[in-house]
Amino acid sequence: MRRRATYRRLKGTEQFLGFYDVHRDCLSGIFRKHKRLPDLFEAFCRLRACYPRKQLFVVMDNLHQTHDHPTFRRLLRKLDISPVWTPTESSWLNLIEAHFGVLRRFTLANTDDLDHVIRRRRIYRYLRYRHRRLGNTTHPLNHIRSVRPVKLEQH
Repeated sequence: MRRRATYRRLKGTEQFLGFYDVHRDCLSGIFRKHKRLPDLFEAFCRLRACYPRKQLFVVMDNLHQTHDHPTFRRLLRKLDISPVWTPTESSWLNLIEAHFGVLRRFTLANTDDLDHVIRRRRIYRYLRYRHRRLGNTTHPLNHIRSVRPVKLEQH
């Protein structure tokens, strides 16, 4: 039986926190229930663990109400990540948006998933296929789900 998606989400929604390496054309990310500060902290600690000794510039998009949060800015400074903010209503400036469109067409178009696990598996399967096709299977960003987040010292 086919079930159309509606605005009534009985099992809630999930957030895909996506990261895109512009230089190597590598797209990856992790799923979280929310886009709250602790979820973002963990995601950015994982990102830093993927690139331990490199300078990181991260284009920040769709992080409303967190981009000016002092705790979030402090975390980015500790992780030595330089944020680059997109202007309001200018997601098209972010290079990752084009890749999200393709990901959406390949994985989410015409689907009616009963739970999030099926959708997550389909998206990760597409990302693995994309990396194999581009020869990016050994890129550090591909291991963002399995890498241990960087631990920050408490002062």
